[in-house]
Amino acid sequence: MSDMDLIREIEILTYLIEQLDAIIAFTKGFDEELFLRNDLVKNASMMKLLVLGEYSAQVDDKLKDRFTEIQWQLIKAARNYYAHVYRGVDWRKVWEVIEQEIPALKPKIERIIVILEKENNAKTN
Repeated sequence: MSDMDLIREIEILTYLIEQLDAIIAFTKGFDEELFLRNDLVKNASMMKLLVLGEYSAQVDDKLKDRFTEIQWQLIKAARNYYAHVYRGVDWRKVWEVIEQEIPALKPKIERIIVILEKENNAKTN
């Protein structure tokens, strides 16, 4: 992977972290019932999940093959589903994703960023 490719991948992954951080911030102090009653937080969180799915699809396939601990295809598939389901959103499942998947995903992406930054630094030094 070239220096420019590594930088691009790091930028995409950093943007994914920003989406995860926003979801975490939006839902801080919430439980499921409070989440289900708050349309603003539900919709803001959904928007960030959609962006997460859209940008995860932009991660290079070689990188996806290298870091298989992340279910890249599932993230994209969830984005596609929620982008088109409209009135059929199961907000309890969205909450489950926010509570269980988002906290687990963040350190995995952060770890990849650290690895790529080390590789980029090794190439430039």
